[in-house]
Amino acid sequence: MNKLNPIIENDCADILKSVDMRPFKNKRVLLTGANGLLGQYIASLFYVANQKKKLNARLLCVTLHGPSKALRQVLGGRIQFKKADLSRPFRLPGKFDYIFQAAGYGQPAKFIKNPLATIAINVDATRALLDTARLSKGTLVFFSSAEVYGELPKGARAVSENYAGSCSATNARSVYGESKRMGEALCALFRREYGVDAKIVRLSHQYGPGISIHDARVLGDFMRKAFYHKKIELLSEGKEIKTFGYVADAVAMIMRVASHGKKFVYNVGGVDSISIRGLAELVGREIGVPVVVPKKLAAAKRGIHHPGFVKLDLSRILSEMKRFQFTPLRKGLKKMIEWNRKEFNLK
Repeated sequence: MNKLNPIIENDCADILKSVDMRPFKNKRVLLTGANGLLGQYIASLFYVANQKKKLNARLLCVTLHGPSKALRQVLGGRIQFKKADLSRPFRLPGKFDYIFQAAGYGQPAKFIKNPLATIAINVDATRALLDTARLSKGTLVFFSSAEVYGELPKGARAVSENYAGSCSATNARSVYGESKRMGEALCALFRREYGVDAKIVRLSHQYGPGISIHDARVLGDFMRKAFYHKKIELLSEGKEIKTFGYVADAVAMIMRVASHGKKFVYNVGGVDSISIRGLAELVGREIGVPVVVPKKLAAAKRGIHHPGFVKLDLSRILSEMKRFQFTPLRKGLKKMIEWNRKEFNLK
């Protein structure tokens, strides 16, 4: 075997204990967005399953740029790579039994900076991949987002897949959420009109190895400040509540949806709700640096509205996975930080 990061390799071994991968045996699989957090884990999972379970699956990994270090560790043999810009017309070789449409800009800073490409990947590329699934008589899993829900109804504690959403189409972030909604509409159309086995996973705040100190999102920012500035200085009081889910847990759920899912739409996420300040304190405690709340708070960027408290109701997926064990937040954060220490030689 190539030398996988031991944290990721152990996580993949744990996923294989909780998910039946036999439906993927001898199958052709397409994974877009293979350089992303979830994509790298899915590619690693197929690599480990091919080696340890003799899955014999063929995986084609598609990314906008060259393969990341994590992806390079699994390439070769039955796992191949193709560079393609899915925001433009593209062609992929052959037919596929399973397609994971995980491509796109997940970081707000990136999808706000690349609005038209964000829309094209979520809409045009998804339509093209649905056509591929139709011709292949295969299964497509569309990676959607909790942003399709917008604001939760007043008093709601968790949102189920049945909630239609309350979204703005004019906010700067809407290029992401609204194009995800359109991608979902296309999946529904292809299921209804062409009988395509399309499924949707709505994801929210995944974290773990692969979230690096260079990531623009909150955890990357906290680690970067902790390692380089020896303190985590917040931009606000940090009262906002977020619910986080460990990446390996999310991948286990996604694989279950792809191979055995009985429904069309599934929420996929975590159960650990915590304030941004509380999250900073957990990261600071693990790295050994203080958290500082500024006396003068930074002004919010104009035109950008961040959705309020969002917690996903996971009862649908959990009813199909039975006794699923979530990775505790502290344990997951420790793995993420240790991964960064090894990847970037941090102390």
